[in-house]
Amino acid sequence: MLKILTSPAKLMKIDTQNDFLKPTTPKFIKESAKIQEHLKKKNPKILKDLMNISEDLAQENWERNQKWSAKPTSKNSAPALYAFNGQVYKGLDAKTLKKSDVEYLQEHYLMISGLYGLLRPSDKIMLYRLEMGCGFSFENHKNLYDFWQNKLTNELNKSLKKSDFVLNLASNEYSKAINFKELKAPVIDFKFYEMKNGKPKTIVVYTKNARGLVVRYCAQNKVEKLEEVKSFNLENYLFNDELSTEKTFVFTR
Repeated sequence: MLKILTSPAKLMKIDTQNDFLKPTTPKFIKESAKIQEHLKKKNPKILKDLMNISEDLAQENWERNQKWSAKPTSKNSAPALYAFNGQVYKGLDAKTLKKSDVEYLQEHYLMISGLYGLLRPSDKIMLYRLEMGCGFSFENHKNLYDFWQNKLTNELNKSLKKSDFVLNLASNEYSKAINFKELKAPVIDFKFYEMKNGKPKTIVVYTKNARGLVVRYCAQNKVEKLEEVKSFNLENYLFNDELSTEKTFVFTR
């Protein structure tokens, strides 16, 4: 068994529903409600400074916070798999996956979230913005890492055995929300490079897209073994044996 982890996305939409997934409630919805209880008190000016966003975005997200509910309707929520709309999710392109692919993801795939903790594909979520690294403090928690790390690490461990492995396709900002040293199973990190004049170069937008492509590849090929991950080859990426290590898989194109 493997678990696949990615970050969420700032861009979201809730107009996509799907018959493949029966809507579920996020595991940590009580914790989300606690966070929102404090977040709702933050005015647009505070949100602007907290998340380093424009006045318009701050106003929009203040309004989202006021409307947020732990029990959303189907009209104002969507399954997490379809709600996020950033580069990772453009690579994943969930709306074009078959039912068997989506069922695979429901079993293997989790999204890390500053507001919701860990999300399964079927978990219904509302529009929100709360970046894990934004420095939001509340009660006796100095930030969201302080609030989430033990909870998320323990929750992951409940579903892992030593023979399992974790594919960490999350960004550094979101990876820090889990204590990987405490996990029962080995963790594989990923790097994606564009080869320019024989030298590997990182291009952030391509890296984000590639993370989603790996999730898509795993779903379409029902990947269960670590060696199968190395066969990832979407959009001309190939496993680079020279640059890869036991704990970091490198793909180049």
